[in-house]
Amino acid sequence: MTRKILTLAAASLMAAGTALADYPERPIDLIVAFSPGGGTDVAARTIEPFIEKYLEADITVLNKPGAGGEIGFTALAESKPDGYTIGFINIPAMFAYSYERETRYSRASFTPIANLVSDPGILAVRADSDIKSLADLVQFGKDNPKAMPIGTSGSVGSSEHLAIKQVESLTGAQFNHVPFGSTAPLRTALLGGHIPVAAFNLGEAVQFMEEGQIRVLGVMSDERAGMAADIPTFKEQGIDLVTGSSRGIAGPAGMPKEIVDKLSEAIRQAMEDDEYVAKAKAADVPLNYLPADAYATFLEATDKNLAQAWEKDPWKQ
Repeated sequence: MTRKILTLAAASLMAAGTALADYPERPIDLIVAFSPGGGTDVAARTIEPFIEKYLEADITVLNKPGAGGEIGFTALAESKPDGYTIGFINIPAMFAYSYERETRYSRASFTPIANLVSDPGILAVRADSDIKSLADLVQFGKDNPKAMPIGTSGSVGSSEHLAIKQVESLTGAQFNHVPFGSTAPLRTALLGGHIPVAAFNLGEAVQFMEEGQIRVLGVMSDERAGMAADIPTFKEQGIDLVTGSSRGIAGPAGMPKEIVDKLSEAIRQAMEDDEYVAKAKAADVPLNYLPADAYATFLEATDKNLAQAWEKDPWKQ
């Protein structure tokens, strides 16, 4: 009996090893937790054919928008950890939601695979706005507390919302946060004059800035961004704020290391492909590759910092 059990166990292990070696054997779903046209969707659809190339598998981008990304993040967390459902995760927004409301996921619900994008935050107005500078905006927020609406592409607890709170904390100004849930409707509202100020990421704004439709008041990066070298940072304008969002790929918790390593390596090769680099630049996607281990460390540190920030000053609407 013991010999039979050992034989069955060995066969099972061999079968599992063969399955891992043959991965992927069928198409892979890539969940994007936002609507088509936003920064995450653009990043996903830009890199998707190149991951397909190096992974030698078909990949389908699935948009699952809603609740500032929470619906898609939950769908990813609750997927089977076999490597056939992966998705983009947006930091810090994804973790921040789990502090201000109960979510069906936590950091432990995901297997980090690779970071792709690090995109600094910005504040922007229409090109014809009476607000000519970041100083103008801050002064208005001091003189007229809560009177100035600022739209964001996420929801309460999104990276943009947290950035607004940090601006308020650093300057004494007060604004009225108006969440739009994703980038496309926020941009439409800003360009249409339905919202006077918008907070989103630089990569999502460059095209409209270059076309002369919007004015970027400042970039929340440590140094001036290459794609917007003429725009001063917040630090240059007296507000010591460096923040933004990262977009990476993860799977549900419990994915086999061999599959994670294979996916991470394919992403690395994709991000070093000259054709992809050119396309990412053309699409204003600011690249920053982190392999699985480094990405896991980054996620852990971000979650720890959010926990400390929540304890000090819980973010609300």
